[in-house]
Amino acid sequence: MKSNKPLKYTLISFGSIGMFLFSFTMIYDLLIPDVCYYHMNEMSPFMNLFYSAGGGSNGHPEPNFLNFVLSLFIGGFLGNRIYLIIKKVN
Repeated sequence: MKSNKPLKYTLISFGSIGMFLFSFTMIYDLLIPDVCYYHMNEMSPFMNLFYSAGGGSNGHPEPNFLNFVLSLFIGGFLGNRIYLIIKKVN
């Protein structure tokens, strides 16, 4: 199979969007079951790396820019790997 750029970019886009949605819904709910817990308690260093709980969000953790970029990068990487597998099979 010769290089099919529209398929490649479509899979990378769907992978990025899918991982973005997965990160901001499923992973968020798994890591933060009670958002009000962080009104009185400190977040761990791992949580501080990917989530911020400032005054603008009323102390509730919300994904930060690093979480956003990492989600898009991992999703794009997975989409590219799926494209390479499809290319290898054909």
